[in-house]
Amino acid sequence: MPQSQSHAAHLMILDSITIDNIDEAMYFYSYILEKIIKKKKKYEHNEEIMMNQLKNLDIKNEINRLKQLETDSESN
Repeated sequence: MPQSQSHAAHLMILDSITIDNIDEAMYFYSYILEKIIKKKKKYEHNEEIMMNQLKNLDIKNEINRLKQLETDSESN
């Protein structure tokens, strides 16, 4: 969605909030925000795990292992 359409959609959402539904809107959007934050934390956690695994990876041994697998598959 282009930024101008996105901005217009945001304005429509905000304009749809009235004194009668403001509490429900706050509850709904805080719920959505909570879910977004949980997802972000999950992505950050997964990224941290991946970075730690990469730090512990011995590149030289991994290259040798892959070369050995390639040699084994060629001989079969």
